[in-house]
Amino acid sequence: MAGRLSRCPACGADVHPNEVECPECGEPITRRPVLLPLIAGVVGVVVALTAGVGVWMLLSPGERPPAPPPQAQMQPPAPAPVPVAPAPAAPPAPAAPPINPADVADAPLPLPHVPADMAGPAADETARKEFARTTQENFVQNGLDMKVTSGGPQGRVISMAFSFPAKTAVELIVSGPFPRQCKLRGFTSIAFTDPAGGAWTYDLATEKLTAK
Repeated sequence: MAGRLSRCPACGADVHPNEVECPECGEPITRRPVLLPLIAGVVGVVVALTAGVGVWMLLSPGERPPAPPPQAQMQPPAPAPVPVAPAPAAPPAPAAPPINPADVADAPLPLPHVPADMAGPAADETARKEFARTTQENFVQNGLDMKVTSGGPQGRVISMAFSFPAKTAVELIVSGPFPRQCKLRGFTSIAFTDPAGGAWTYDLATEKLTAK
């Protein structure tokens, strides 16, 4: 198979690959080595691959072997504890003298001391309104739909309006501690009503319940 034709650099005529000079003008033909471009290309590829591997290693460093732990220093043994002599036993306490029954009979009773500034709950109109409000909240929190208010002169009547027939509930309330709590705050009576038309009044001074 014939090789590829080349051109004369002097006259441009076609020159056979085996010719060493141009048949037209006699110009000597200089041949370029074929392997030189191939070798240059291979070297360029190797250099590019080497550079790429270096960049990849810098951006994605692998696991490095852990550094060996520092050698533990030998600690000197702790000194042995020095024995401590036990403390001498305390002498027994002297026996209490016998109690004379006559001295006990004449001694005052150990009554608790009540400070002078300790007073009962506030008993003004503002305190009575607040007591009515908190009483209603307590009933609501226990599932009873009731309305509790304070009215009358200086708010001394506490009114409790039930949403259900309340005869039994009224009797339970007046027999418990609630009337005493009202009396301490200056209330004079408790008024009860229910939707069935029932109405009762409890007088805190006489402790009597009256149906209207």
